[in-house]
Amino acid sequence: MPSPDPSILIRLLSGEAVFDRDTDSRILEAANEVTARALFEAFRHCDTSSPHWGEAFAELLKEISTGCPSILIGFDDGRWQGLESASDEATDDSAEVSPDPPVVYFLRLQFSNTEACYYQYHLVPSFNEPFIHTASRKRAGDSQYLRLTISRPEDLQVFIQNLRGNPHLEKVHDSSPEEFDQAPSHGV
Repeated sequence: MPSPDPSILIRLLSGEAVFDRDTDSRILEAANEVTARALFEAFRHCDTSSPHWGEAFAELLKEISTGCPSILIGFDDGRWQGLESASDEATDDSAEVSPDPPVVYFLRLQFSNTEACYYQYHLVPSFNEPFIHTASRKRAGDSQYLRLTISRPEDLQVFIQNLRGNPHLEKVHDSSPEEFDQAPSHGV
């Protein structure tokens, strides 16, 4: 059984797209919930000869992750952005930092079936996150098509992690402006 090249995991953890949006985000989510040792041990046992080994790795991580990032020491993934207390705010107003320009992403949220997509339309996703500037969505069949404008690229992972609690959500796919424009229904 061929072992995977560790540079694949390093690229993924560095923010590079390696597999697909859904698989990458599931691995990143678990990476912040298990120790680095557990992550690399699981990765080391992947069979790269399988065509869908990345998805199998993400599933394995789901089984061993704690489900709560506060149990382990991890990096700041931005999930608490906007929730800092007043005492945590910088008091030096002279050091103004110009914010990065917002980033636009197009996603397709695939639900378990057309009915689930229809009934979840007004519930999922929540656009009340402090890092979301604007959001638009449309629905077609078993999928919602989203156009998100968010503060930083790192915030997309937090947004996707928040979606995972919905049992009807099957996968998160990258989409395009063309797919978004062709989807028939409007909302938000």
